[in-house]
Amino acid sequence: MTDFYADFNGFQKGGLSAEQYFYTQTYEAFKANAENNTLPFFNKDLNKIPRELSTGKIINNENAIALEQIASRNGYKSNLWIYGDELNKLQKEVGDLYFKKGTMPVLCLTKYFGSTHLNEQDLYISEGGSKSKEQYLYNVDSLTDRSREKILKYYEKANAVDKVYTSENYKAFQTNIRLNQNDNSASLKRIKEKVIEASNQNGMNLAFVTNCHYLHNLSNSIGKPELAEIKTANQKERCYQSANAFCEKAYKSRISSHKAGLMLCTALNAGIEFQRISVAKGYNLENAKKIEELKVAEANRTRPYQRGGCWSY
Repeated sequence: MTDFYADFNGFQKGGLSAEQYFYTQTYEAFKANAENNTLPFFNKDLNKIPRELSTGKIINNENAIALEQIASRNGYKSNLWIYGDELNKLQKEVGDLYFKKGTMPVLCLTKYFGSTHLNEQDLYISEGGSKSKEQYLYNVDSLTDRSREKILKYYEKANAVDKVYTSENYKAFQTNIRLNQNDNSASLKRIKEKVIEASNQNGMNLAFVTNCHYLHNLSNSIGKPELAEIKTANQKERCYQSANAFCEKAYKSRISSHKAGLMLCTALNAGIEFQRISVAKGYNLENAKKIEELKVAEANRTRPYQRGGCWSY
């Protein structure tokens, strides 16, 4: 039986902490993609928001950045991921599972970015698998063909959830454009300012990289991958120039990989926040959070409760 890595224990490099390892793996993948012209923003195969298979939930914030950079570097065509611990459990049900030679899982961390997190659709890494705050995830394309077939038939719901998600986002995005709220949306203005500020790292402007990342996420979130292709066509060359210049400066300045990864994630995560606000009704993600809270409160209000060993209504 294959031992799929679950918690942070087997891949530490030189005594790195889990957080240092997380940023190191992300930066090293980004650097390789910049050098090899394989940045995920221009990868037509990665045309869906990253999701975790066993829950069907979106993988958001910096974890999504790490997953996509590593997926693109490794040539994966899927943005579906699954906990290592979940794979270990599934083997008892479906039989032995195997990953391809040379596979390295991606370490993800529990991130609490409240401004973009919706509990119904967004994943906290500690929700599943081993329940640890740091867990390894495997791309379904890192499994052998036979193993992938065993897994996918159990989690077809991920694609079904994605269809509903992109459809709702597209409607909201169209409404935002139609109402022409760009000029009077305070939240939209704030996030644009944040993107500009976050894109300046260590004297290097990553604006072209962040913008391509934003358009990639936006097009995937509304189910219109052609949007990114059109919008980034004239920016692709400048994006790669900016990415390689950032990596070169990090090398010359002797900035460690995990520090460079932190700077990169700071810039790109602002792009993710921009994308989430772009598909929120009225460019206001706080409204979406309030609606979710009301739905949860209503569900709790009407849920049967137990009194004296019996269910009451």
